[in-house]
Order: sequence, then structure tokens, then C-alpha cells
Amino acid sequence: MSAARRPIGAVPRPKPKPAREPLLANGRWRQLLSWKLNFSFSAGLGQKLVVLVSLIAIAVVLVAVSTVWRDWQLKTPISHVNITGDLHQLERNDLQTALERQVRGTFFTVNLAALQSTAKRYPWVADVSASRHWPNSVRINIREKQAVARWQPSGLVSEDGSVFRPRSATGVSDLPLLSGPRSQSQFVLQRYEKMAAVLARVGLRIEALALTDRMSWELTLNDGVKVLVDGQDTLAKLERFTVLYERQLAGEITSIARVDLRYRNGVAIGWRQAG
Repeated sequence: MSAARRPIGAVPRPKPKPAREPLLANGRWRQLLSWKLNFSFSAGLGQKLVVLVSLIAIAVVLVAVSTVWRDWQLKTPISHVNITGDLHQLERNDLQTALERQVRGTFFTVNLAALQSTAKRYPWVADVSASRHWPNSVRINIREKQAVARWQPSGLVSEDGSVFRPRSATGVSDLPLLSGPRSQSQFVLQRYEKMAAVLARVGLRIEALALTDRMSWELTLNDGVKVLVDGQDTLAKLERFTVLYERQLAGEITSIARVDLRYRNGVAIGWRQAG
């Protein structure tokens, strides 16, 4: 039997290749991939556990240190009281002793308001602030009053017009002497400052100023001359007096005992008696 002949011009068909087994179908590859996944998961979990344990350890240490620190702070008493401020009249040693007796507690529990209250009892204290300073001290800053005048009979007038009576004072004897109802001390000081400015233009100085019950003014000038002026148009009448003083009275001021300006259009002058 003769072999089958291939038709002329026909292209031979390629033999089909055997089908490849899928990569993941291979048991070894599946085993390798499973091992890698398990290793990555185990490594990531281990790192997270290490970080978590480290954070917990740090937190425990911080809490322990904070507790010890806090206990030490609460048990350490205030042992120093530092007074600051530009003080000239205030008796620093007396205030220091009083504050040290008052201070109680630790850095956190010390009563600063009580210390301020103690300091404010001193007449020379105008303002006071208190602050804590680590680890066991407090600072008391004092602003001292400035006396600008004396108040009859034994007080002083501060820059805001309030009257205070300290146990001692130095360098105040040359201050002007003011008097009147104590409730009017601020008003008296204000009028003094304005009257003094008017009289200073002609070289006169007020040594004493009194507000009378009738709300008129009695001035004592540096030459001992008494000047009376009422509460109506006070500054204008003093201006009129300064003009008269420059023109006629300057050369005779030592002979004048009193000048009465309580007239609307005139001035009454009282002369010293000879001898």
C-alpha cells in the first residue's frame, strides 16, 4: 500500500506543544510563597511588639520619675523670701521678718495672696506683687509710695493724693504742708499744684496750704506772707496778685503780713507792725 501523498503546495502543520503547568500550580512555588508571606507577617508583628514594649517601658519610667519629682516638690518648703524694689523709706528688715513668719507651704501650696496682704499693711507700700521662684523661694516686689506733701498734723500725702501715716519718714521736712478735710486730700493736692505753678512764675513758693470749712484757701508763702483767696476764680485772682507783686510789692514783701484776694476787683494788704 503506497504512502499517502501530501498535496503540492500544502504547508505542514506544526506539532502542538504540550500545555505548561501554571506557576502557582506547582507545589514547590506555593510552598515558597507561603513561607515568605509567613516570614514577612512574623517580622512585622515582631517589630510592632518591640516598639510597643519600648513605649510602655518609657511611659512607666516617666510616670515613676514624675511621681518622685512631684513628691519632692510637695515636701520641700519655701525657705527664702526675697524682697525687691527701689526702697528708701520702707523698713526692709521689719517687712522681711513679717513675711517670713507668714510664709507657709511649698512651691505649689504657698499662699501668695496672704503675703501680698501682709506687705500692704505697711503704710509706705503703694503696690506689691508676689511670685514663686524655683525651687523653694518667693519674690516680693514692692513699689514704694512717693510723698509729695505733708498733711497736718502728722500725715503724708502720696502722689495720688491719698493720706498715709507711716511710723517714720526721712527727708520730708521741706515738703509743703497741706490741711483740710481728709476726704478732700486729693482735691487739695490738685489745687496746690495749680496754685504753685502760678506763683512760681514770680519766684514765690507755697509752704503751706489750708482748705477752710468755708471752702476758701489760706496760703503761707516762703516769705511768711499769708494769702487769703476764696474758691471762686481762685487761679485768676492769684494771677492778678502776681501782676501786683511784680509791679509794686516785690521790694516790700518782707513788710507784708497778709494779702486778701477775696474781693472781686481789689486786694487788701495787711502790713507788719514795726518793731
